[in-house]
Amino acid sequence: MRIALLTSAKGWRGSAASYAKIARGLNERGHPTQLITAAPDLTARMATEKLPVVEIPGGNTGPREVQALWRALRGCTAQAVVVDRPRDLRLAALATLFHPARIVYRYNLNYRPPRVHLADRLYSRRVAACVFQSEFIQNAAGRMEPWVRRVPGYRIPNGYDTTRFAPRPAAGDAFRQKWNIARDAVVVLTSAKLEPDKGQAVAIAALNRIYDEVAGLTYVVCGNGAREQELRQLAAAGPVPVRFTGLLEPDELVGALSSANLVVHPSLHEIFPNAVGEAMACARAIIAADAGGTGELLGRDGSAGLLVPPSDPESLARETAALLRDANRRAYLGAAARRRIETEFTLDRMIDGYEAALDHVISGR
Repeated sequence: MRIALLTSAKGWRGSAASYAKIARGLNERGHPTQLITAAPDLTARMATEKLPVVEIPGGNTGPREVQALWRALRGCTAQAVVVDRPRDLRLAALATLFHPARIVYRYNLNYRPPRVHLADRLYSRRVAACVFQSEFIQNAAGRMEPWVRRVPGYRIPNGYDTTRFAPRPAAGDAFRQKWNIARDAVVVLTSAKLEPDKGQAVAIAALNRIYDEVAGLTYVVCGNGAREQELRQLAAAGPVPVRFTGLLEPDELVGALSSANLVVHPSLHEIFPNAVGEAMACARAIIAADAGGTGELLGRDGSAGLLVPPSDPESLARETAALLRDANRRAYLGAAARRRIETEFTLDRMIDGYEAALDHVISGR
């Protein structure tokens, strides 16, 4: 099979990181795969990962962009093109009028309602199949866009690289030293974009409530985004010291996670959060908001991590304080979280799913 993966994502995290895993896995199984990006920073990052990548103009879906995508699809003789954003679906629907590649929509619309223009309904008729990362988003898609129920649907959760993402105490010590965090400090960490729905403000409020109970409490916020200045001001008004690291490269993120006594993920909207899966692979104890598909990844029985109600700083504070007082329980949860990734959410299982779905789509079965 010859596969193209199209994304207009601007940065590495989220769908772009997942695309890199899909591309590498399919290539290793003998299926030539071409990444098609629209942002120079992401193009450079994919090249750094030694993945085949070509860049086309981004932003619009006019004739120039359609022609560029058509050329890219023709150049790699793609039999299928995977898209995960409405803009990319529209672009692929037009480009595949002139190149016979089947469209697979990796449904990734979670933060805003879908467009319901007539043109979008027409574009949707070009979709041969949908991929859903979680039961949550599959059900949500069926409610918001009934057309997705007309095409084959495949539920393929993200998989995680447990060699790259693993507990590394030395890297954790180096991270603390770089960010001037004492070795005996108690580090709570969140890795997510700095956007309103990611919940860092809820975590700051929760940690401020327990500051007097936990000696040496420090909050580490990994990520970048439009809300950074607002969050910095909010953090400065409270007693808990907060380190804003910006967006970290994967190896730096492993060091950050390895430095953490506890990971909190207070995000209000998630399909299947990579940040939680990576923390689990690094054997971190995790408390997450029970939102979207997070519970499907972390589990709902409390054996591999804890769920709290979204937007509830009191519940988050209570569970955080209790877990920070119990090192044995944190170690148990961290080990169980990594085992859950190793058994349920492996890279091989993820690539098995895409390989089978794409074979069905291309063969017409």
